[in-house]
Amino acid sequence: MGIARSFAKNVFFKGLGEVLIRLLSFAFIVLVARSVGENDFGALNFAFSFALLFVVIVDFGLNPLLVRDAAKNTAQTAMIFWNLLVIKAGLAVLFILAVIIGLRILAPTPEMTRLVYWMAAFVMLNSFTEFGNAVFHAHQKMQYEAGIMALQKLGLVLFGVVALGWGWGIKGVAAAYVAAGGLALTTGMAFLISSRSFLRQPWRLNPSFLTYALRQALPLTLTTLFINIYFRIDMTLLAKMRPPAEVGWYGAAHKCIEFLMVVPAILVVSSFPGFSKLFHEDRDKMARAAGKVLRLLLLLGAPIVGGALIMAKPLMILFFGEAYAPAGGALVWLSLALGCIYLNYALSFLLISGGRQKVNAVISGIAVLISVGANLLFIPAYGYLGAALSALLTELFLLAAYYTCARRMLFALPLLAPALRISLAVGVMMGVVWLLRHLHPLAVVAAGAAVYGGAAVLLKAVAADDMDILRRIFQRG
Repeated sequence: MGIARSFAKNVFFKGLGEVLIRLLSFAFIVLVARSVGENDFGALNFAFSFALLFVVIVDFGLNPLLVRDAAKNTAQTAMIFWNLLVIKAGLAVLFILAVIIGLRILAPTPEMTRLVYWMAAFVMLNSFTEFGNAVFHAHQKMQYEAGIMALQKLGLVLFGVVALGWGWGIKGVAAAYVAAGGLALTTGMAFLISSRSFLRQPWRLNPSFLTYALRQALPLTLTTLFINIYFRIDMTLLAKMRPPAEVGWYGAAHKCIEFLMVVPAILVVSSFPGFSKLFHEDRDKMARAAGKVLRLLLLLGAPIVGGALIMAKPLMILFFGEAYAPAGGALVWLSLALGCIYLNYALSFLLISGGRQKVNAVISGIAVLISVGANLLFIPAYGYLGAALSALLTELFLLAAYYTCARRMLFALPLLAPALRISLAVGVMMGVVWLLRHLHPLAVVAAGAAVYGGAAVLLKAVAADDMDILRRIFQRG
């Protein structure tokens, strides 16, 4: 199977699952936010973000290592999986201890502490589920991964609606997360173990591989640790320094950004196995493929950012209600950060595919210092808006650093010409959106999308390669 056809297949199945998962998650978050109010919603966001600060301990960079090594040699999948699982089981104990110690240091309210324990349990269950899904990812069978994660979100919505309907409030929501996490893990592991397609090879505990895995995973672990810190620390610091309502407003805007990150998640994660192989087989072909992915991300991400700059507040009111109107200001800053995230996601994975994990870790470490420093500077003065501004500054640094390192250490990435054409198309779209901004937000979004599509074609912002890849994806559908 050619790389374009393989990429299109992966994008379709990964995209189908991710879109369904993100839609279900976003719908559930909106339901929870409207049902429990901004204060309890802020507490839930704090608990989730705090638990995710420590997930790197149980993940330890094992998932991308599993994908990368199993993709190169599928015959060794069973040996790689089971040996890494031994490491992961030991790390799970350390994760639990870290959460307990972290709560003792931060000392939140008893209610928030209980929520953190529930969400930490979900985070750990989800970590093991994603570890199993990495096997499907390595074999480029992403339909199974999509099915398992969709099942998790369906379970979450079902359990959550029941909990809210019975009046269990935010505690019931937290319990619903754990129940859904257990359902997905049980189903995924049962299928993975019973199937003859993935772990059928004989294996044994391999001490030399364990040593290799720990050595290879450490730079990936540091990168994940730093990403978790600079992406999640704002919520923790905001909860410590500002009222719960501001955490709720910021959390609502942040959830919108997480939902919109589905595009780079689909394109980049789907291309990672192919990039890992191409780096060792054909560097020139990898450079061309990477350029296509980056151009697609620009093409798909730019209109989202442009539209959000104008329609942030109306969209927050539409989805979350009048109580969350202040979140529109945070969404403006976060939407600018989102534009950087689209490219940063791909550039970071390119460095990993090219064996530049240490460079990735250093860049992410510097980003942590920028994020923590900016949050400590801006949150006391500007509250949740300061947290959003800090996120933008961090992502701008990452974009500059990732792009510079990728160009110098891997290959050239010519993006200026397509970026100019895409920017012109976005400018046309924003003009129309501004004129129609008083209409219903969904009508404005639909009109803006149509105008952008036409402008992108007329201005030749859409290359023939882009259309070919999109055509393959839709044909797969």
